[in-house]
Amino acid sequence: MNRIEITHNPFIVDTRFLANDRDPAEGCKLSSYKEMRLQVWVEKLFDELSLLFNGDKQFDVVFTGVESDFLDVAAAAEVANASGMQVSVSWKEIDSSEVRLERIRRLMDEAKAHPQFELFISGNEEAKRSFEEAFNKDFDVYVVATMSSGKSTLINAMLGCDLLPAANEATTATIARITDNDSMRQRFSAQRLGAQGQVLASSENVTADTIKDWNASADTKIIDIKGNIEGVEEREHVRLVLTDTPGPNNSQDQEHQRTTMGFVQDSQRNPLILYVLNASQLGTNDDKHLLGLVAETMRKGGKQSKDRFIFVINKMDVFDPENGEDPASVLTRVRQYLSSNGIQNPVIYPISANLARLIRKPSDGHTRKERNDYHSMADLFGEEPRMNMLQYMPITSRVRRNLEEKKISSLLLGSGLPAVEAMIDEYIDKYNFPHRVKRAYDALSKAIEVGLNETGLIQQLDQDEATLRRVEGEIAVLKARQEKGFETGAYRDKVQLEGMDLPHAVEETLVDLQSSPEEMIRAMTDEFRGMVPVHVAEKKIDEVEEALSFKYMELINAYEALFVSSQNLIRDELQENYERYIHALFEGSQDLKLPVLEGIKKKMGNISLKLTVQRDEIQKRRVVVGQTEESDSHWYNPFSWRRKKTVDVYGDKEFVDLEELWAQRLTQIKSPFARLIQNARSEIGNGKNKLIDRFVEYMTSEFEPKFNELLDSLRGKIAERKERELALEEAGILHEWIKAFKAKLDETLAVGAR
Repeated sequence: MNRIEITHNPFIVDTRFLANDRDPAEGCKLSSYKEMRLQVWVEKLFDELSLLFNGDKQFDVVFTGVESDFLDVAAAAEVANASGMQVSVSWKEIDSSEVRLERIRRLMDEAKAHPQFELFISGNEEAKRSFEEAFNKDFDVYVVATMSSGKSTLINAMLGCDLLPAANEATTATIARITDNDSMRQRFSAQRLGAQGQVLASSENVTADTIKDWNASADTKIIDIKGNIEGVEEREHVRLVLTDTPGPNNSQDQEHQRTTMGFVQDSQRNPLILYVLNASQLGTNDDKHLLGLVAETMRKGGKQSKDRFIFVINKMDVFDPENGEDPASVLTRVRQYLSSNGIQNPVIYPISANLARLIRKPSDGHTRKERNDYHSMADLFGEEPRMNMLQYMPITSRVRRNLEEKKISSLLLGSGLPAVEAMIDEYIDKYNFPHRVKRAYDALSKAIEVGLNETGLIQQLDQDEATLRRVEGEIAVLKARQEKGFETGAYRDKVQLEGMDLPHAVEETLVDLQSSPEEMIRAMTDEFRGMVPVHVAEKKIDEVEEALSFKYMELINAYEALFVSSQNLIRDELQENYERYIHALFEGSQDLKLPVLEGIKKKMGNISLKLTVQRDEIQKRRVVVGQTEESDSHWYNPFSWRRKKTVDVYGDKEFVDLEELWAQRLTQIKSPFARLIQNARSEIGNGKNKLIDRFVEYMTSEFEPKFNELLDSLRGKIAERKERELALEEAGILHEWIKAFKAKLDETLAVGAR
């Protein structure tokens, strides 16, 4: 049997493979996985091993890493064994992400307490942003569902009280955001926010009636709630933010509908999505478009893109096995339904949110109907083994262990909801914590790099007088060259005049996005043939308009994401441009072997440029919406897509010529997409130009003063022996402290078995 050793570090995303005690050959598939997240390649691992070993199917795998990653390897091994392989897997445990994040937090406190080193953190914008992200406790979970799925009932069950309105209608016209606060056991506070984020109303002890009234107000955009989410324990390093989104079928606010779609499409942050389906009412048109978007998103990524979508199958309590309604067959239909919408091997969790809600709701608050419902469901779930939802769930051994430790009643456990809540914790441990650990590590590493460069530069002044005189002469030449012979002014003019092309990856994506609606419209054209009754034509037009409206909003989100990614790519190019300038500036120095000159070059080259552009800096305008006028800083016009339901009749009064009807509609259909594509390209180009302007502004107002200040400071230390000796002493002490601090930081990410 072949022995395979895998050591995976999820914090720096590094994997070491040993096959029968030897490193895999360069160029083989295993080598290409070295710097990829485990979830990207784990499902292909055993097929690749079989190919590597000329068809051999016997492997003994020893995995060193965190538990959540080991469970993914074990799951892949189960699939391999089911296909005829013989795979055994064992685990060498390492410290968890949460433990490491706490260690880095303590190191961060130590760094901030050091008056000199703290300046390397506070003076670096990138490091500050990374720390804010790493130690921001909030973790987003978005609840997405169509009408009548029981979404509000599910959220109320997680809260342990009936706070959100629940009815068989599209009650959620606004976004409700609930931030967990375990200290607020008996009450919820809330704010009603308008379109610009302004507070319209607030309550320190909000009731369900107040939430219902706020939800019905047309000017309410977000209801921001704080209180205890009973089903999830707040941990030291994570706080759940549960967002109840408007349904995809909600036409009251297209922007909210687009926001819901944006949560699904967000492949950068990868937020967790609870997609709630009504077990008794599958196959509605409301789900069709959004499930298609989910399927596309899942196909684009690796295992994380699949893991972040949890399909919650609600209302399992309406089925009774004694009447031939077996839950297993219901779930088979659900899988077939999701598969027909392009979603393969979905993570499915059957639940009864209503049962969980009534268990957690104090019994003295039950209505007569709720008492009857509770007793009926308690009998069904308590007496019928097939109604224990836990047996149908793909939960890991770790989740099962955590559920056992919570001492949950068998009835509540059988409702299925606690397992969904436990899977939220599983996702956080597997994906969110490692990302945050790495961000915090990178931020401290950047500060360490800056500190070592600065102290190293000072230490390089510990030279004999003859060398110092040469250094002083070279600094004078360098300063004169920068001010006269290599003027930043001429360089700035060159950059501004020539500009720069959009990055190749951005151009490619723009082309792909432009072709997307064109392909869709061509496919629709083929469907409009022949003569049909008026009601058939009306139905087809409505379906087309719904599909095109969805595609329109999908493209808006895609262009928004492209704007952000293009900004990052352009910023990277400008940083490289800046470093090339530094290199050219030092190219004329007569003796680059002088360590001090290399130190100056490295210090100036490591400056992180402050290049950020907010969208509202690019374009502001006012638009008319109905009878009111309000500010709209969006680059697109979300009101340019107008639904038109009038159907023109051709020939007699009974039938419609679909081909003529489609020809008449085609211009009306294409125009909004053409404007959207044009506006998007223009906006991305404007964002690029704005970044170039910021770059030029930096070179004008900040580079020259910083550069001259550094050179003048070094010349002063060279000229004054006492000042130099003091600086050398202080730099030596700080340098040693930073090196020791770096060793402690590196240890936090080291992967060694416990």
